Amino acid sequence: MRDRSTAGYPRNAWYALAASAEVGATPFGTRALDRPVVLFRVGDGAVVALGDRDAHRPFPLSLGRVEGDTIVSGYSGFAYDRTGACVHVPSQEQVPYGARVPSYPVREEGGLVWVWLGEPSLADRRPPVPVPWLTDGSWETFGGQWETAAGVGLLHDNFADITHVAVVDPVISPPALAGVAPALEVELTETTVHFHRDWPAAPMPEWQAKISGSSAVASYPQREEGAFLAPGLWADRWDVLLPEAEGGPQTFRFTHAVTPVDERHTRHIWRVSRNFAPGAPATDVLRPIFESYYLKVREILETMQDVIDRDGYGEDVNVAADLAALQVRKILRRLVADEG
Repeated sequence: MRDRSTAGYPRNAWYALAASAEVGATPFGTRALDRPVVLFRVGDGAVVALGDRDAHRPFPLSLGRVEGDTIVSGYSGFAYDRTGACVHVPSQEQVPYGARVPSYPVREEGGLVWVWLGEPSLADRRPPVPVPWLTDGSWETFGGQWETAAGVGLLHDNFADITHVAVVDPVISPPALAGVAPALEVELTETTVHFHRDWPAAPMPEWQAKISGSSAVASYPQREEGAFLAPGLWADRWDVLLPEAEGGPQTFRFTHAVTPVDERHTRHIWRVSRNFAPGAPATDVLRPIFESYYLKVREILETMQDVIDRDGYGEDVNVAADLAALQVRKILRRLVADEG
């Protein structure tokens, strides 16, 4: 049963607000966890995250400019340093006492800008989860990002269960998913969910066989692994276990950084990494296949949100494949409750 009591999201967590390449000396305005945030780089290359609202009047700092290590309001001319403190007011010599905007801890990991919007003193105790495959040269990675008009809980539910893939998009689906799903093995900690299952031998999808030069008819054992690593991060993988004589296992890694914008909108940054078929030609084949699938998922989740908005939360009928999703829901409810 899901109801409005499941609304909300943990604030004491790292969320990806942008790709590193998006943030430079031009202010980058965005929203996360119901608040405006502006990102920009200062002289030493570090990313700064401040509240995107001038302390003088309700005007976005993201409509201003970066000068050296400060951001200057495009309306008042108030200048703020990386700590959020106002350091210059053009109309007078003295800076008004207490003139400042919120400042948030920032880390860059895996080519993404992670921001901590909760209690600042906790940020150093819980560093962002490493995602080295996103920048490791032995992995080929591509991806995209957009805003989904659906609550983050719907995205979490989706990532926790891949059995719907064969229904949503048969083109992308591995043939192994056409059968009855094997039992899901789930491992829990207080804040994470890891799961896996081994699928019986089956051919790989035709598009994968084509780009990798493998057999399109031979059957290979396959393994699914998924991990809810943090409120803003999923990392999943799919292995086709080719023998070493045929090149060894072919692995896809799927990374999903999800950031609640508000209760009904979520920023979704997705990346697909692989350890085979290097080079742009293979990526050019794969990108439209995966982008088409994720766009279909976005449309489905937005439809679900429309139904919830119109008719409210109903009673779910769960099956064995939902085990991981149910555990993720429990963790998120507890984290929200712990924050009061």
